[in-house]
Amino acid sequence: MKKLLLLALSAGFMCNSCTVDDDDEFTNQFSLLGVWHPSREIVVSGSTGITLSNTDYSPCYQSSTLEFKTNNTVVTNIFDVNITGNCVSTGIETVNYSYDHTNSKLVIDGENIEIISRTQNELQFVSHYEDEDGDGVDDKIIIVINK
Repeated sequence: MKKLLLLALSAGFMCNSCTVDDDDEFTNQFSLLGVWHPSREIVVSGSTGITLSNTDYSPCYQSSTLEFKTNNTVVTNIFDVNITGNCVSTGIETVNYSYDHTNSKLVIDGENIEIISRTQNELQFVSHYEDEDGDGVDDKIIIVINK
């Protein structure tokens, strides 16, 4: 799963502005530029659409960073607990990304990623599909990252 997160998060997004409230005098920009952290994983049943689990990542894993840069690269630094129980970096990787704000289309290293929701400080996207509940239907594994 952590390898899939690394691949899924190994790229980021370019963002355009969007109006949050017509009554607002300004337009908020949705931007992925900056540093994000993995927060939690949501599993949604493929057969019923019901949330099967919503699990926070460990504090160590949440210290991982994803820095989305203006040159359409993202630098990931993933942390995990090693065999001796210490929270350590598992490595730093830089990859390319593209994001079509209008169509909510994210491409990470050539792979299309399904976006579930996006707000100013949170992004949810599908990491992969897997039959988590054993009913023979693949469930949606969603990763949540926060600024």
